[in-house]
Amino acid sequence: MNWLRTAASAYSNVTADPEWPKYDIIESNKTYEKRRYDPFTCAAYTFTATVGDEPVMSNLWKLVKYTQGGNVDGKTLKMCLPIMVIVRPSLTNNQENRFTLLLILDKDNHKNSPPIPTVEGVYIYQQVEQIFYAKRFGGFAKEADWKRESKNILELCKTFPINREEVISATYDMPMKLINRHNEVLVTELLENNSNETDVAVS
Repeated sequence: MNWLRTAASAYSNVTADPEWPKYDIIESNKTYEKRRYDPFTCAAYTFTATVGDEPVMSNLWKLVKYTQGGNVDGKTLKMCLPIMVIVRPSLTNNQENRFTLLLILDKDNHKNSPPIPTVEGVYIYQQVEQIFYAKRFGGFAKEADWKRESKNILELCKTFPINREEVISATYDMPMKLINRHNEVLVTELLENNSNETDVAVS
């Protein structure tokens, strides 16, 4: 039952802070929002897999261990929603995709620099100021739902200067919430003087 105690402890340290990570809405309509995010800090873990649901959940615990004392200071850290996954699909069918899990640390850890992870493979990820296009959808999303909405956001933004090599999945709710769930897919706007001509099929 140790994992239940760990889960309960981890959930108690999740903060639903509407002001963190901080962003401004540049444009909003019925299909997407264009947002400018301020920098924020995450605990991250990157892995490859052919599918997403099961390995994402199993590897998420490595990040939870970091926030529960798996760091050089032995500190328990506050984390904020959403939980994000950067998905970079393989360019070849049936090959492994690259996933980067992100647990957003609270604003205090962003300001003061979080402790160095001691959990193998976990590292600190600094998100720079960035413009994102975001599309919201509901339900208890499974892998097929994330793939469908990833295709949708790429199609909606097909005329915009975005990074088409990866899509970010974001969930704003804990697993025990069963209704009125808040999910998003996001893509990043390319920085000026940076081009990306690769189109990735999310199959």
